[in-house]
Amino acid sequence: MAARVTFQRARRPDQKAVRRSALLRAAAALLDENGLDGVSLNAVALRAGITKSNVYRYFETREAIFLELLLEDEARWVERLERRLAALPRRGDADAVARGVAKSLADEPRFCSLIAAVNSVLEKNLSPAAVLAFKRTTGELGTRAALAIHRALPDLPANALAPLQRYLHALVAGLEPMAHPPPAVSEVLARAEFAEMRVDFRRDLEGAVAALLAGLIAKRPPRR
Repeated sequence: MAARVTFQRARRPDQKAVRRSALLRAAAALLDENGLDGVSLNAVALRAGITKSNVYRYFETREAIFLELLLEDEARWVERLERRLAALPRRGDADAVARGVAKSLADEPRFCSLIAAVNSVLEKNLSPAAVLAFKRTTGELGTRAALAIHRALPDLPANALAPLQRYLHALVAGLEPMAHPPPAVSEVLARAEFAEMRVDFRRDLEGAVAALLAGLIAKRPPRR
């Protein structure tokens, strides 16, 4: 259950922080319960115990709330990825890196579902200032993730790190909805004749990341 705000008006900075956190926790709880399409700004305000008009003091739109959640989730994912890859028994094992990346993302289902919605939904109702802030922060976090992969996989060319971030985003955004189709699609895919069409997010992401890393390493300029 998300925390509700009990004071009437947020005047002090700590009260404003509490109210902002309450909105984020309410949005997270509703997202986990109903999925992105089932969460309205009214519902978030009601769950947090805040009037809808006051929500705009903290977030300009519903989408801005979910992008903030995405950044929270991404920061947590990056920290876990860094620890996981740093603990690998040996450097240069591309398959182990792919497993680590896939496992770390599969452990963050909300983050992956929000990644899948960024370009098609979440960036469509924002001001340029909000987009700028989001892009800068997610870019910094993406760079940290790419550097963690590079430390574990030194043969990965440095000039491949920026493309790696884009490709990894595209893989998650594509595989996540395929792995969680609507009920009617799931029912059809359960038939034996469609077994090859079923997507297992972690398994298929691991295979895709392994192929991606192998391709990027193969493009490395020869050492002189």
